Parts: sequence; C-alpha cells; structure tokens
Amino acid sequence: MKKRVLIVEDDKYFRFAVKKVIDWDRYGFELIGEAVHGAAALEFLETHSADLVITDMSMPVMNGIELTAALKERYPDILVIALSAYDDFEFVKESLKLGAQDYILKQDIETEDVGEAILRSWNKHLEHLAKDSQMLDRILKVLSGEGEDERAERYLELSMDSQWGCYLCKIKNLNPDWESAPCKKSVWLDMSLLELHEKTEHVLLLPVARNHSLKSQMEDRDQVLRNLEKLLEQESYLAGCSKKTVDPGLLKEMNQEAEQAIELGRFSKKKRVILWDYVKEQYEDRNREFLEDRELYANIYTLEQAKEALDRLTRRLCEQMPSEENIQRNYLLLVNTVAQNVNFEIGKYEFASAKEELSLCRLIEQKQEACHRFLERIFNNAGTKTMHASVLSSIQYMRQNYGRDISLGELANLVALNESYFSGLFKKDTGKSITAYLNEIRIEKAKELIAGTNLKNYEIAEQVGISNPPYFNTIFKKQTGLTIQEYRQRIQKN
Repeated sequence: MKKRVLIVEDDKYFRFAVKKVIDWDRYGFELIGEAVHGAAALEFLETHSADLVITDMSMPVMNGIELTAALKERYPDILVIALSAYDDFEFVKESLKLGAQDYILKQDIETEDVGEAILRSWNKHLEHLAKDSQMLDRILKVLSGEGEDERAERYLELSMDSQWGCYLCKIKNLNPDWESAPCKKSVWLDMSLLELHEKTEHVLLLPVARNHSLKSQMEDRDQVLRNLEKLLEQESYLAGCSKKTVDPGLLKEMNQEAEQAIELGRFSKKKRVILWDYVKEQYEDRNREFLEDRELYANIYTLEQAKEALDRLTRRLCEQMPSEENIQRNYLLLVNTVAQNVNFEIGKYEFASAKEELSLCRLIEQKQEACHRFLERIFNNAGTKTMHASVLSSIQYMRQNYGRDISLGELANLVALNESYFSGLFKKDTGKSITAYLNEIRIEKAKELIAGTNLKNYEIAEQVGISNPPYFNTIFKKQTGLTIQEYRQRIQKN
C-alpha cells in the first residue's frame, strides 16, 4: 500500500525537482498532487486523502507555518515535513513546534539521502500513531469489528508493506512489565511489520514475503513463531495466529481467527502460539456450551471422589471446548455442589475469590489446578473426617430422594441406629435438624426449577417433596428471605 504525498511549493521549478529527483516509488510513496500555497493545499485535501504533506515555509496567501497548524487541527494523522532554505530556518523551527515532524533542506534535495530520510520520518510517524492512546483504541475497535473508522483503517493499510503479506498474531494476558526489557522489545519490533498493544493485549503483524513459495512462506512463519515462543518462554500468555493475507481489508477477519485460536488454546497443555489453520475444523465442529448435571456430584463426600469428578469434568471440557464463561460455570458448579454435600458454607467473599482466581488462569490445566485447590480447602475446613458415616449416608439418601416424604424412622432404619440417637448425632455433625437439612435441599432444588422451568408454584412444591403449598411458601421465604414471586421476578430481571 503506497503512501500518498502532496507537495506544497510556490516555486514551480522546485516542485518539479521534488517530483523528479526523489525515487518515490522505490520508497513506497505515490505523488497525488501539488499546491502553490497552503490555502490551495487545504482545498485539495477536501476532496483527496493524503498521508504525507511536504510543504515550503515561505509562500503567498497561506505560508507553511499556517498550513502546519491547520493540518494538525483538521488532519492530525497526516505527516508534515517542512522544506527549508537557510534563510527561512526560523520558520521551520516554528513549524516543528506546531506539529511538523521533520524538515528537509532544499540544498539537499538532489542527494540520495533525502528519500531515506523521508522514509525514516514516515516510520517514526507510524510508531508515534501506534502509541497514541486514542488512535490505538480506534485501531483495536476496527480490528474487533466494532465499527468503521477511515483513519484507523488507513493506518492499518499503510502498515502493510506492499512487498509483504502477513499473519496477524494476537497475544493476551502478557505481564505488562514484560516490555521493560529493551532487548526483548527490540526483538519484538524487529520481527513484525506492526505492533499494537494495550495493557496486557498485543497485536503483531508478522511479515511473509509474497514472492516465496507456499512451503517457504510456511517455514518462514513457523520460524518467526518459534522465535516468538522462545522470547516469551518465561512468561504466562495465550496467543493465536491467523491465516496469511495480502489484503488489508481482511485484517478484521484475521483478528477474529486469532481470537478463536486463542480460545481453543486454553485447552492446550503446552504453552505455544496456536495456529488458526490447525484448529479451524475443531472450532467449527465443537459443541460450545453445556452445563454438567448437578446430580452427578450429589454423592461426593471425599476429596478422592471430588478429584475424580474434577478429572472427568476437565476431560469433557477439553472434548467440548466451550467458552471461557462456560468453563468457569462448570468448575464453580462442581465446587459449590461438593461444598453443599459436606455442609461447608462458601461465603460471598470466598466465592468471588474463587471466580477471580479461575478467570486469571490462562490454560485449562491451570483452571483444573485452581479448582483442585478449592476442593482441598473445602475438605480441610469442613471437618468431614469427623462426620460419621451414618450421617453422610443419610445426607446422600436425602439428596437422592428429596422428592418424596422421608421420615426420621426411614433414615434411622437406613443406617441401623436408634431414632433418638441418630437424630442427635445428625444435629451434632451438621449443626441442623434432619427436617431443616432436608428442607434446605428441597428449597435449593426449588430455586433451580424456578430458574429453569415454567412450572407453577404448587407443581414445584410437589416435585421437591412438599405436598402443602402454604408450608412450601413459608419455608421458601424463611430460607431465601424472599417470597417465591419475588425470587422469580429477580431471576427474570437478571
């Protein structure tokens, strides 16, 4: 993509010299017009788009200083380079203050260094734009498909050198302090056509020569990615790489591919850059969302059982490859259910902490490890080692049969204990009476039915084993602090 140049100079002979002496095509520039003073230049820009304006300082109607000020106000993304003779250098200094990025001495216009100097100024200009927070935000929004922005899209086009195609590589969750090492930053920039970053998210356009064979292009890409992985080997990150393109118009699509590669990268056990080409079919064929049945965890009363359930869940997550949110919901469901099984109350703070820790984990195995730590914490603090086997058996039985009448005698017979003794033992171990514990199980099930079905209140009461609707209403409010109608409205609102 060639950079468009407008020359503003009142001396027609010097305009001719600027056009003819510099090999514009060699440096990737295209002359699109010329103007004899600043006012004519602004009029030209109303109907034409320029990337670079090279302007004389001393001109009639509107001089170079006035033009520079107007350009910075109306077209802040245009690179302005001042043309200077020795006798008007004070004008140049004023122009630089107003926003011109560089200057060229007219006496040097025929030297070979001028083209190189203009190209260096252009590259600095691109770097400056990439560091501008507003422009950066606009570019990232364009890449993510959040809207159209002519200036940001033009910046992306200009970043793709006409001799190169590119891959878009996206890196997330990288430590913000990583770039503080100058040597790493230098290598990072050397391997990319463009580098954008915001907080912990980086976007790189990785070059590949257009005139190479497909095999050579893939080898070049793999070598660049190996270098990138080596550079980041001590860091924690997620990274995805799109397919190749030579069309700037496909950068949005490439950004989406890199995002999707990252999404599947969470299921990789090896820290690496995930290639879209390798995971495309997996992404398109995967069954994204699911929520494990809580009943599968109803009989978990030991850490070993919990670990086995965690392993099974992780294997299924790796097979289904759902969204990040869905992964978290499944792990939290397991943790919550096991906590209820062993009568361990997870407070709001602990639950928020668990959610945050899971969200900070990059890979599925890291989330599994975090979930395992939660489960260990539950069993270490729940005192389940001192809970009698007869009490655990009765809790398991209640969870399986809450939908019908369960009497004290039935539970006592189940564990072969005297009713009075068993009732006291249960309260000692759980801190609650059998009736209160059973009602808690029933109300938790009722809440699930309210949230997930259109059943009427009396139908829900029957399904959870309470045949008296008014009694159901009473214990529901006692346990939740809300009437059934209030709870239903809250669920619908959320």
